[in-house]
Amino acid sequence: MWKTHRWLFISLIILTICRWVMAGTIELSEDEAYYHLWSEHPALSYYSKGPGVSVVMGISSTIFGDSAFGIRFFSPLLALGTSLLIYRLARSIFDSNTAAWSTVMLNVLPIFNAGAILLTIDPLSIFFWMAAMLSLWRALHRAQTSIAWWAVTGLMIGCGFLCKYTNALQFISIILLLALVRRWRPLFRKPGPYVLLASFLVCTIPVIIWNAQNQWITVTHLIQRGKLDEGGGAEFGNFASFIGLQCGVYSPIIFLGVIAALILGIKRLRLDYGETFLTVFAAPVILMYFALAFKEGEPNWTAPGMLAAGILAIHYFHLQSWTNLTKSWIRGVGLGLAIASTLIGINMDLIRKMGAPVPYSMDPLGRVKGWEEVAHAVEQVTKNAAPQLGGEVFLITDRYQLSAILTHHIPDDAPIIRPDKSYPKAFIPESSTIRNQFSFWPRYDAIAGAREGEPGYSPFLGKNAIFISNEPRTSVPSELRKSFAHTQPLSAVEIRRFGLTVRDVRMFICYDYRGLNF
Repeated sequence: MWKTHRWLFISLIILTICRWVMAGTIELSEDEAYYHLWSEHPALSYYSKGPGVSVVMGISSTIFGDSAFGIRFFSPLLALGTSLLIYRLARSIFDSNTAAWSTVMLNVLPIFNAGAILLTIDPLSIFFWMAAMLSLWRALHRAQTSIAWWAVTGLMIGCGFLCKYTNALQFISIILLLALVRRWRPLFRKPGPYVLLASFLVCTIPVIIWNAQNQWITVTHLIQRGKLDEGGGAEFGNFASFIGLQCGVYSPIIFLGVIAALILGIKRLRLDYGETFLTVFAAPVILMYFALAFKEGEPNWTAPGMLAAGILAIHYFHLQSWTNLTKSWIRGVGLGLAIASTLIGINMDLIRKMGAPVPYSMDPLGRVKGWEEVAHAVEQVTKNAAPQLGGEVFLITDRYQLSAILTHHIPDDAPIIRPDKSYPKAFIPESSTIRNQFSFWPRYDAIAGAREGEPGYSPFLGKNAIFISNEPRTSVPSELRKSFAHTQPLSAVEIRRFGLTVRDVRMFICYDYRGLNF
């Protein structure tokens, strides 16, 4: 394997080093700061996800510190691992040429390169998704050691599930595969699939225990996240927007090629073992999220299915009877466009330096920019206001992501009320309903009139707060105003780069916290 495509593996190593360098120079996103907070509050599971991402971040930040590099250390490694897994799977199913081009295509995709630098749940999810596919392929073809490979497959699906619940959809693919292929249908009567299921179920124990202790809140969240609890018809505008995003994050030519390959793969089901294998691991995920996109859709949702469909696309591309010149042109334009999209997307500021006023709302990495400056501005406003507000204040934001990013960046010696380190540095508004993971951590919530030692008492009673929002609001939300004596505007901070607004932050003083009347 090494000798056949030595150039490819050397390139992957160099690319990994470049990604490590970039990981240390790009600001944290709100999601990364949020997941890093999880790692500082270890639990069996969390409100919206399993413990996988928090464990990984906890390990890397313990070794390398809480810097961007320390938090993201594993992301370039996961990208390298996923690349090697795709190479090995494509080579096992087809040939080394398909494997090499599948790996190249993966590494030029804008969405994959973003995930190779930022550490969210997706790099972990697709790594374990590919690991499960490779181990299942080996389980199906290695009779002497198949039980071990079935167990490994279940473990890989389970580890993926602990990072992102979407990975459990692989069971649909496995059932379809065994049912559709006559050669593998007798395996339903063999121990292998049930060993797989057992090893997977072991991995789900932490999530089950945590949810059983917390009113199965994750189930409620997932239903609401997919808008399955809402009525109303489908909206074509949502679907059209979703398809546009897919073209952007996968590059238009590659996206169209992958979808064409998926359609052809469905038409050719059961004609070829390898094609059928890849099709059943691609179609359920892609078709399900295409259907959900009529209500809501995120560009990363289809990623696991796109991996298998991508290998299929390279395979079908090589089978076409086009001339070598035609194939070279299609390959060159498709990969070139993807590389250009990736390079521009990673650093849109280069385009702005050339005079193009591209709004940060259209920047693929706009979500990671300006937060350090926001935190510094909040810190300075707090320091300036604190002496007039009794020495210390506590911070409240309108979004848990903003609370997470402020908690990460604001220094420990800031003049804020924080009884101990289990409290975040910035809170979300108090609520009787569970909204996110902040609802499970120490809060400022109190009952109006409660005294020290009584139920509902909080050390924040009678204290002043600063409410922070990155929305263009002119006042504190009415629900929050009810628990304070009165509120008033404090400061407006606009973070600008290249003459464009990156962040627009509004701050308000909230006087004399009185708690809620229930």
